[in-house]
Amino acid sequence: MKKLIYAAAFTVILASNAPATIAGGAMQNANIPHLVGSAATPNKASFQGATHRFEVHVQGRALSEIAIALPDDLSISGGIEVKNQSHQKIETQVSVKNQKATVVFVQPVAPDTTISIYMGGINAPGYSHNWGYVISGKIVGINAEIPLGRVGIQTY
Repeated sequence: MKKLIYAAAFTVILASNAPATIAGGAMQNANIPHLVGSAATPNKASFQGATHRFEVHVQGRALSEIAIALPDDLSISGGIEVKNQSHQKIETQVSVKNQKATVVFVQPVAPDTTISIYMGGINAPGYSHNWGYVISGKIVGINAEIPLGRVGIQTY
């Protein structure tokens, strides 16, 4: 009986760590654009006009566009700006309509580039929350929107 309990505990420990290990390793070696980080500045929930930021590592093919599904309770009044890993501004055309922001790159973002998307002037209801943004993109040579993932930005 004791061996069965130890075996079950060992199996549970391995199983609980496997998804994180697989996902982390798979995304670092993936040959597709993927999300790598996010933050709010400041992350105080009562602060109106904060900046929410997330990063995309472009791999494989160039990225021509990003679509951001905004949470229902949020609005952007300060615009969206994109910078590369050298903090140089990337020229874009931005539109926000029906809780969806679309960022079209004037020149596609080349592979092996990490871009930071800054959404300024975020107006929120003022309570602590984990805000979820669903991100998708268009890759050069593929007409369909490709899901890149979900970004969670925590405010306190």
